[in-house]
Amino acid sequence: MPELTTETSAPVANWAALVGRWSFGALGATYEGPSDPNARNPYGLAVSNLSMRAGRIEISIAVDSLQDHAAGVVLGFKSEQAEYLLPQLGAHGRAYLLARWESGFGWRTLWAAGSVDNLRAGVPYRVSITQQGEAILMAVDGVQVMDFVLPNPLPGNQIGLYGWGTHTIHFSDLDFRPTRPRIFVAMPFNEPFETLYREVLLPEVERLRLEVVRVDEMPGPGIIFEDIKGEIAQASAVIAEVTAPNQNVFYELGYSHALNKPTILLAQRGKELPFDIRSYRVIFYDDTIGGKPAVERALRQHLGAILQNL
Repeated sequence: MPELTTETSAPVANWAALVGRWSFGALGATYEGPSDPNARNPYGLAVSNLSMRAGRIEISIAVDSLQDHAAGVVLGFKSEQAEYLLPQLGAHGRAYLLARWESGFGWRTLWAAGSVDNLRAGVPYRVSITQQGEAILMAVDGVQVMDFVLPNPLPGNQIGLYGWGTHTIHFSDLDFRPTRPRIFVAMPFNEPFETLYREVLLPEVERLRLEVVRVDEMPGPGIIFEDIKGEIAQASAVIAEVTAPNQNVFYELGYSHALNKPTILLAQRGKELPFDIRSYRVIFYDDTIGGKPAVERALRQHLGAILQNL
């Protein structure tokens, strides 16, 4: 994943305990155990005023005991009834684990590596979680241990903390660095589409303080499909110009749909679209001077609707 650029200085976190016993102070947060010591699932959940769809969160985690205990960060929280993500240390006997909470099911493991026997109780581990679209990276003490692509976007964007077990878990030195969400643009690289990109798409996307990614503008000696898939996974939404029967554009659109990525389709008015995308909502535009304000307004409305969920 490309290096993230910081947009703002790290804000101050305020916390609210939803499950379990917690204490919060200027230096961080402490999970003190479940509200009921005899609970079948002894866990704690705290959420903050911080939200992120793109960026990096770093925090130091120290667990008093690693026997039947786990600790980590909560990503994509919306409510206890909705899905959210748990990158964590020490769960299910593994050193590093990514789980997803699913209402009606519980915690589902998505990825795991290492043995918990390689972790040490009482030692603070610096955990870094990077989120860019559906791409999630996890590093511990500066060493990357996970690179995972979610099968679909998370319903929320609230940040939280998670602890499992009956022993104390210390969270300290939070560093939160949100960045601009990315919009991946799939389109032919010739006229009249170049003019549409320069005069309509690029100004509207940048006006909303979003980062634009297009294949031909990506740095490097060459572009292969794995690079394209990585960029789409890291995007928060995709804009695709589907007027011409361009194989590359439809490949990129198909992969976006496979990831349930929010997509905005554009097409010139009067052009017949392929059967398999006719059922999708499309912004039709006139390739004229008078058609420019109309497509600008439509694009602004669609991007605004997507941003409300980012």
